Amino acid sequence: MDPRLVVGLGNDEKKYDHTPHNIGFLTLDALAKRLKLSWKDEKDKVHAAAKADVRFIKPRSLMNVSGESVVWASAWWHIPPAEILVVCDDFALPWGRLRIRRKGSSGGHNGLDSVLKSFSTEDIARLRVGVGPVPEKMDAKDYVLRAQPADRLHELADRAADALTAILTEGFDSAMNHFNGIGV
Repeated sequence: MDPRLVVGLGNDEKKYDHTPHNIGFLTLDALAKRLKLSWKDEKDKVHAAAKADVRFIKPRSLMNVSGESVVWASAWWHIPPAEILVVCDDFALPWGRLRIRRKGSSGGHNGLDSVLKSFSTEDIARLRVGVGPVPEKMDAKDYVLRAQPADRLHELADRAADALTAILTEGFDSAMNHFNGIGV
């Protein structure tokens, strides 16, 4: 099924704005700018925008409990888990590498894990955006929460927005064939 609810994962606090962990938010911001969409607050649960029958959301919670906000949005707009797509960072993938999957485990990503556990399913599509590798002797959490140059993150978000656009216009198979495994 085509996604009708696209979720960008991130932390809804200013101090995380320019960190790799917020690439889900940045990707949706890049797409919203292209589509001339504006964000509005929905019941203090999510920042939301819409284009036709597709809703885009950024949970207003911290990353590790974002599943609650996604479940709320799914119920609010009557969108089943099979029609949800999550955009998140992945430090196990090299910087700029994208991986689109229709389902699977969280791979240790706490935000994605929160979403999957909240719905009790792994059948939720995802676009993982590579932000790795984590430097040697550095904790992964410290790395993904460390500020990066804004232009570097925006370039990555634009690339992920290209993949997201392909998913929404051409479908999963075409987008996977084009974007999976290709780096910057």
